[in-house]
Amino acid sequence: MASSKLLKERIESIQDTRKITNAMYLISSSKLRKARKNYQNVLPYFTRMRDTISRVVPHLPDEPVHPFFHERQREDGELRRAYLVLTADKGMAGSFNQNVLKLLLEKAERNDRFYVIGQVGYRALRKDPRLVREFQYGATAPSLQRARDITVDAIDDFKSGKLDEIYLIYTKIQNALTSEPVMVRLLPLDREHLQPAPKGLGDPRSEVELVPDAWTVFEQTAPIYMHGMIFGAMTESFCAEQSARMTAMDSATKSANDMIRDLQLEYNRTRQGSITQEITEIIGGASAVKSQE
Repeated sequence: MASSKLLKERIESIQDTRKITNAMYLISSSKLRKARKNYQNVLPYFTRMRDTISRVVPHLPDEPVHPFFHERQREDGELRRAYLVLTADKGMAGSFNQNVLKLLLEKAERNDRFYVIGQVGYRALRKDPRLVREFQYGATAPSLQRARDITVDAIDDFKSGKLDEIYLIYTKIQNALTSEPVMVRLLPLDREHLQPAPKGLGDPRSEVELVPDAWTVFEQTAPIYMHGMIFGAMTESFCAEQSARMTAMDSATKSANDMIRDLQLEYNRTRQGSITQEITEIIGGASAVKSQE
């Protein structure tokens, strides 16, 4: 059995840790509220952008196929794929980063390339030859400008033929308590996915008039739609990160409370045992002195 001094030191150490985990819980809670507010503020804009591009796509001719829709085939059958992976800049968020990296490694093949956002993912994959090391972006405080820069790099590599497919892997919030990693294709675009929802029997191409033509309008709106996808994923991933850290820190604080309670009981038993032993020794000593007299 540990001494009362060691038990007291351990209780004090766990109490200090509990203060840290509780502070991290409060910080994550504040960041989560701010991130959700920012995401809700910009969501209507990108929802409208998606509706707009869905109304433009039916006007595009079937031939020639626009480069953003082009499904490429290679003689060796191995497409050059890239994965844009959203992780966190910090740990202590439960299985948030591990789940994203696990999905990436399950889907990726030998010749693929990894574009990682977030320091945790970058450090985890730093020895992987598929990691693009010159691509370094932080996951904290997502911004539209950062999403635009990433979109421009992705579109340039796709247009130049360096990449045949680009996928986006991030953590999607399912509800207030759960989230899971998902993978969506960024390029080439899925024409069927961008078709407008049916509202009747009329021809959707008669709803709008495009000036000067559908190709020009699509060329302008498609990059905005894609950087909206990336920015939305970055913001949602950041929200999921804070939610996961809140859950992890709340669980750690509760575990610390349980450990303190158990140690406090053990400390009280040890202290009571020491007091009882001292009283017994005093009584025994007094009895010995009395018997000698």
